[in-house]
Amino acid sequence: MQEPPLSLAAALETACLTATLESISDAVLMLDHSWKIRYMNGNAERLLQVQRSEVVGKNVWAVFPEAVDGPYYRAYHQAVETNSAVAFEEHYAPLKLWTEIRAYPSAEGVTIYFRDISERKAIEAQIHNMAFYDKLTGLPNRQLLLDRAGEALSQGRWGAMLFIDLDNFKTINDTRGHDKGDILLQMVGDRLNASVRSCDTVARFGGDEFIVLLEDLGATEDVVAKAAQETAAKIIHAFSAPFVIEGVDQYSTPSIGVTLFNGSCGTVDEVLKRADLAMYQAKAAGRNNVSFFDPAMQARVSARAALETDMRRALVNDEFVLYYQPLVNMDGTMAGTEALVRWKHPQRGLVSPAEFIPVAEDSNLILPLGRWVMHEACRQLALWANDKRTAKLTMAVNVSAQQFHRPDFVEQVLEVLAATGARADKLRLEMTESLLLKDVEGTVEKMQRLRAAGITFALDDFGTGYSSLSYLHRLPLDQLKIDRSFIWAAVKEDSGAAIVRIIVALGRALNMSVVAEGVETLEQLNFVIAEGCQSYQGYLFSKPLPETELLTLIAGL
Repeated sequence: MQEPPLSLAAALETACLTATLESISDAVLMLDHSWKIRYMNGNAERLLQVQRSEVVGKNVWAVFPEAVDGPYYRAYHQAVETNSAVAFEEHYAPLKLWTEIRAYPSAEGVTIYFRDISERKAIEAQIHNMAFYDKLTGLPNRQLLLDRAGEALSQGRWGAMLFIDLDNFKTINDTRGHDKGDILLQMVGDRLNASVRSCDTVARFGGDEFIVLLEDLGATEDVVAKAAQETAAKIIHAFSAPFVIEGVDQYSTPSIGVTLFNGSCGTVDEVLKRADLAMYQAKAAGRNNVSFFDPAMQARVSARAALETDMRRALVNDEFVLYYQPLVNMDGTMAGTEALVRWKHPQRGLVSPAEFIPVAEDSNLILPLGRWVMHEACRQLALWANDKRTAKLTMAVNVSAQQFHRPDFVEQVLEVLAATGARADKLRLEMTESLLLKDVEGTVEKMQRLRAAGITFALDDFGTGYSSLSYLHRLPLDQLKIDRSFIWAAVKEDSGAAIVRIIVALGRALNMSVVAEGVETLEQLNFVIAEGCQSYQGYLFSKPLPETELLTLIAGL
């Protein structure tokens, strides 16, 4: 006898399950043990773009043959073979669809729930691109480059890093506009990619700097170096053709620094620094050039960095001192002194300014150092005013271009004079010709304001710079200082003597006093006296001295 209640219950259960599966947001696919499709809900129809009436009862791998032996195939078989659920995400290429899959084995077969996560994946990809790819060029950015370089180093195999900087890119931006500069950067990225293997990384490191990471170039350093050189040469050649931007030929050349690496070459940061140093060496060699990292170069840079660190400490610990070199008149009397900074290093002793001043200028430490020199010189000048031996002496202080072109330079000098009580008419500021060429109008205005306070000006190392008469007559200068190289040459070469005569005559014509620097012999002194130069500096009279020794010298005059 039939048991209708049970059949009715089963029918009701099936209807209830079907209604539930049709109402949920997931797509649902039920397969039997023969991989035939037993059931498909409406969301599965829409997502997989098939009619269930046409596929129910058919083998799923026959309906979707592209999935055979792929991730779906392996995952569903794993669920059945292990009798455990599996979950994964996969891209189904035929439908350009990202899906999130959960497959559950049962006595009847496999029930699969999947949903469309394409939008989420697109957002993730967008976030990934923003984090790891350059927006302008589409190339890997600094972060992705660092990640890949770190991975390459961890593998321990030989490779090379090429640090590429575009020569004179700022000029292109300034003359043609930043939009054209952006187009050029995009073209540069394309040419770099075309010059390397598909497995290599071309990254935009920032601005007009690019990095090429070459991996697995060979088993020995020589082989790797040769391969890196060949790649760099291909890049140089690729840049030899013009970049055509909106119908106009634009030429741009690269300076390329190359460093080799393997697992023993230190950190990514160290490899980058070596490549960067080599790039600057390529620029120094004339641009459009390739330079390999030189350990001697690293030693020089490391020493410079240590010196800069020591200088910062020295400014805090008051390790700098002033020495004074006399300015002597024809009659042998001392007219004034030039304040020259020296560094009493706690370990190295007295450090030459020729060694630390360039570092100060490159690192902007010249600003705090220059302020210290100005204050100390004026403090000493104020003290000398109370001593009859030194009351008439002037004090010359060298001023760097970075100092002078600060907007508040005039105010700084006047504040120092007020704070120390030094007489403005005893202070002379010495400047070089290169300083004067930048913003001539602003330079004249600053000089006039300081001159109105009583300060005088000297043009130092005259003749070694631009020596342009077009600005010389406009500047409120009081003194020209003939560079020592002309004094040394004057007694040996007719051309050197002629230059000294011209400078002395020029100073006289412009109503400026003229000082001969670097006078070391009587022959040199007699020559400059004969030419009408009446003030001198040099070792013939005295080297730069600390204040106590200067006072002893004055007492003996």
